[in-house]
Amino acid sequence: MAIARFAWVLNLDADLELARPKTYSPSKGVLLAMRAHGETLRASLLRNDDLLIDESSPAGVANGWIGRAFCPTPRAIALLNKAGATLEPHPCVEALSLVNSRGFAAKIGQTLPNAIFATDLNTAVECLKGDPVIVDHWRIKRSFGMAGRGQRVLPRGEPSAAEIAVLRAAVREGGVQIEPNVSIIHEVAIHGELSSDGALVIGRLVAQECDRHGAWLHTEPAPHDKLAARMTEQARLVGAALHEHGYWGPFGVDAYEYRDKHGASHFQPRSEINARYSMGFSVGFPDAARRF
Repeated sequence: MAIARFAWVLNLDADLELARPKTYSPSKGVLLAMRAHGETLRASLLRNDDLLIDESSPAGVANGWIGRAFCPTPRAIALLNKAGATLEPHPCVEALSLVNSRGFAAKIGQTLPNAIFATDLNTAVECLKGDPVIVDHWRIKRSFGMAGRGQRVLPRGEPSAAEIAVLRAAVREGGVQIEPNVSIIHEVAIHGELSSDGALVIGRLVAQECDRHGAWLHTEPAPHDKLAARMTEQARLVGAALHEHGYWGPFGVDAYEYRDKHGASHFQPRSEINARYSMGFSVGFPDAARRF
């Protein structure tokens, strides 16, 4: 049997595009950031005979190849169509935008004390005036972001005019996640492969390292066996919710252990949901070349 040949678009900026899929165009800074991580992802996720497609690829270069993307956004699909690839089945952009929003994770249930997802400005402002309780500062996160973009740490109290503008823009985008700005001890993640009929395969627990801004640095198999059962439970919960809302394909659930202002440690079992591939996907699935 002939082995399928895959043409890939590694659109690591997918979350930014999903915030405004009809008008998005990557900035020079975003393109540089993608190139910085692109080779790492290519080496871990793609097979040696896979083809990488980007803006410079000639028209028709992927004729006869199956088209696949880091996340099948409109821009990624357009690049694959231009290259002549035959697109594999993929969720619609409406489903992608829905399940990659932080509002989707919030609807499943907040897992950090005192956290909320605010969809109007007044609610956001009133939350920031309140006490985070477990720490002294709040962290705000826009609905979509990558590598720590779209986040800001704020003290408790009345937001400034500049901060109000940030909140207003976040609300226009769909809402803003507001949560205590905790001190992270270590981070873990678990990945899944979800088929269109809802069948789920769960990978192994991984440990990951990010910089202080939240940008990915490194992923390796996790030694924290005590967390594996809890994260597997989260993967099943998230997989069921994704299927219910029309998504299938790869996904990841990020989590972390954190310390409160009194020095006590706690576990945050679902800090992010990424309904797409991720930088550490191939570590979570050592046989990532297996196609589903």
